[in-house]
Amino acid sequence: MSNSAAVLDRFLAAWLSRDLEGVVYCLDPDVTYCGSDGSVVRGREAVSAVFAEQLGGDPDLTVAPVAVVGDRGFGYFSYPAAADGTTLRGVDVYTVRNGLIVAKDVLSKIA
Repeated sequence: MSNSAAVLDRFLAAWLSRDLEGVVYCLDPDVTYCGSDGSVVRGREAVSAVFAEQLGGDPDLTVAPVAVVGDRGFGYFSYPAAADGTTLRGVDVYTVRNGLIVAKDVLSKIA
């Protein structure tokens, strides 16, 4: 298993178990998070605050395994249908360097 795949596996395992400390452990101090709403957050402390709000999300979140090519990782996610029949789904794009996540970009849509 590559270094990039190993850190992404640890990150997703921590995310799904709602382990903020484990999630933060995988982040580079200068990590950048780009949300699907166009927001950009920089730095481990600021990104951790955003992730802390997101970790309490739907327990039925579906996350597909991450595919890794070099220092990039790609993962699919979706949430169960809302009362109006719509669902949020998307792709996370990760960049890993020196065994830590330096960027996470979220591309999502409501369908």
